[in-house]
Amino acid sequence: MKKVARLVALLLSLTVLWGCEVLLIGGLGAGVGVGTYKFIEGKLERQYPLEYKKAWDATHAALANLQISISGSLNEGAKGDIEAVRKDGTRVLISLKDMGQKVSSIGVRVGTFGNREEAERIHNEIVSVAGI
Repeated sequence: MKKVARLVALLLSLTVLWGCEVLLIGGLGAGVGVGTYKFIEGKLERQYPLEYKKAWDATHAALANLQISISGSLNEGAKGDIEAVRKDGTRVLISLKDMGQKVSSIGVRVGTFGNREEAERIHNEIVSVAGI
């Protein structure tokens, strides 16, 4: 277990040093399946080994599966934003960005200050829909 922790720490430090999260995804993507994630200021962001269009479609399908209504969306081809509302009136903001090399970043913020569990639930549904 210590060897795995050391390996993960080494790979994460390489990512920080070079600022290249694609290195982590490329090296471990097949084994991990989802890539990296971070929770900053209420937004849970993950990178997926998906082309941008597939990530966009999977996100829309995941919201439909979770019965979260989309109130607005803007797709600019390489980045986009989705505004949605849950049945209880909680606002959901999702941002997508093409990172290149068939990797997309998806950030989810649920509520005003962020709700990590609910954001993880949406990410899990995206993973399920995308077949990752």
